[in-house]
Amino acid sequence: MSFVHLHFYGRTTSPWHVGKTRYGDYLYTRDDLLWGRGIRGPVLRQLWRVYCPKSEGREKVAFVPEKDCPLCKMAGDCPFWNLRGTADEGEFKDKPRLIIGNLHFVGDVKRGRVALATVDDQFLSVVPGRAPVFVEYLCEGVEFEFEVIFMGAGVRFVDEFVSAVKVSLSFHGWGGFCNEGFGRGVISNVKRHSFDEFEKMYVKPVVDRLVGCESCCFRIEPLLMLDRDGGGFYRSVFEDGFREKFCNCVNERFWQFYGRHVHVQRFVAGFGGRARSVRIYGWSRRFGSRKEFVGVGNELCLRFSGVLGGDGVRALALMKYGVGRFKNQGFGCLMLK
Repeated sequence: MSFVHLHFYGRTTSPWHVGKTRYGDYLYTRDDLLWGRGIRGPVLRQLWRVYCPKSEGREKVAFVPEKDCPLCKMAGDCPFWNLRGTADEGEFKDKPRLIIGNLHFVGDVKRGRVALATVDDQFLSVVPGRAPVFVEYLCEGVEFEFEVIFMGAGVRFVDEFVSAVKVSLSFHGWGGFCNEGFGRGVISNVKRHSFDEFEKMYVKPVVDRLVGCESCCFRIEPLLMLDRDGGGFYRSVFEDGFREKFCNCVNERFWQFYGRHVHVQRFVAGFGGRARSVRIYGWSRRFGSRKEFVGVGNELCLRFSGVLGGDGVRALALMKYGVGRFKNQGFGCLMLK
């Protein structure tokens, strides 16, 4: 099986500002984590700078990867093209080539605060005549970790990806305010695992905790986005069709990892917990403005019927690596509490 799991460990070398949540004149970091989406962007841009001749900016033409890359003679050996994904924001119904988990800060996370000029909510432009906005940041020297998974053709470009991670992190920075010197860091260690090692070290411990449970609760990072058949996304676990859609997404994720089918509908009896509707925003380079994400956040508790075991439990354990829309970019990560 073409599969590589990487576990990155690193340390910040400058202040970091992650996300933007506003309360009055204060901006706060969001749960001390950086979405996988926030890692994917700068890393793929670094690969694009290195491998794509269009990145030199000499030609004043619109570059569209979905249209231009298939015509390029380098496409078959280009890490940028092979790891980027489909036109639909890197979503796959087949096996994904690249899955990037959320970055978590660990240990003693010290915070600081700095006053900036008041900025516009949408475009971060200065608004004259108003009080300054205080931005909370994470101090330098904080340790962090995140996971990355390659499948299929993506395995061919593991070394290029690792190099792009180190360069983009140390030179360009991740998260907010990179142009002001925020978001720099260094990678201290990278552990590489085969599928068997990944299953033993990262999946089996969760499976052992789930076996025999009548119910369990998961923390949702940052939110769970499930497409509603009539358009839009589910905002409540009690909406018609949520259970079937959720179970089908879990089944699909299991197939992507194991290549065989499972039906968690057989033992997922219902939902509970403090699940609620969540709306968050992120910057979209593609659309040139903020992008809105709407879904279910906070906590999701599952009630089971029958005895848990076998592939069904493995499917639930894999929910840590994303379920639903943007699952390959850190969304819909359900962490067992």
